Amino acid sequence: MSLRKFLTTTLLAAFALVRPAVADDASIVYAKIPAHPTLWTVHGPKGTAYLFGSVHVLPPQVDWHTKEVDNAIARSDVLIFEVVLDSDAQQRMQDYIKAHGLLPAGQHLHDLISPDARRELDAEVARLPLPPEALDRMRPWLAALTLDVADITKNHYSAASGVDVQLQANARGKPVMSLETVEQQLALIAPADPKTELEAFESDLKSSAGKEDNKVGPLIDAWIHGRPDRIASLTQKELANYPRAKKLLFDDRNKAWVEKIASFLAQPKVYFITVGAAHLAGPHGVPALLRVRGFLVQGP
Repeated sequence: MSLRKFLTTTLLAAFALVRPAVADDASIVYAKIPAHPTLWTVHGPKGTAYLFGSVHVLPPQVDWHTKEVDNAIARSDVLIFEVVLDSDAQQRMQDYIKAHGLLPAGQHLHDLISPDARRELDAEVARLPLPPEALDRMRPWLAALTLDVADITKNHYSAASGVDVQLQANARGKPVMSLETVEQQLALIAPADPKTELEAFESDLKSSAGKEDNKVGPLIDAWIHGRPDRIASLTQKELANYPRAKKLLFDDRNKAWVEKIASFLAQPKVYFITVGAAHLAGPHGVPALLRVRGFLVQGP
């Protein structure tokens, strides 16, 4: 799984707002895959919080509604997510893309990249398939995201089957809150330096062009089987060569969320908090950081 696909799957929920360029076949009937993802319970001075790891895009056959998870949702007063995936968030994402995702008038992506990268991009566009004229107006970061979402959708992964969309669609009138904004999440993947952005796009094209993977990846498999230790190991491997990305996308956000969760736990309410699964695993995950803060955390 490429770094971008890793982000799409587990770290940045705003990716679920990107409309797929390749439609899934709704007529396909899948055999169910029962999942048993890990659930943590955090006890505060007044409140209680359940921590549940999300996979933002999933194959439709994965059924993660265990009795433990459903009971925790039913008990909760408030549902909390990285971002709330509503119509307002969709509009704000479109506004962000208009402001930060398109090339200046007269510029085209094909003209900015090398001949080799151009051939690789054309092959990816034809394979998925995508409208080349739309992609050619995008900045490299947005073109990369569009390629990944199309590839994920073609391989029968879907945000509609992901944990965030499913939970928010069935909130049943409970209050829903965000830990971050759509703009904050998108800013994490929109480089300020055009040269760095272009180099990253060409490098990723070279490493991933033409490669297809129709299997549920190792990280999703670890989540299905309730293996946060395995998720932590895979996360470390994916981010090992990207220390700055690890700090911005993972460590800094975990610390910020812990501060917010601590404030929630000072209230006499029950919260069901859903964030990317990788944020909850390992010694730098949210449960571990809450334990360091002195909270009682039940779970692995």
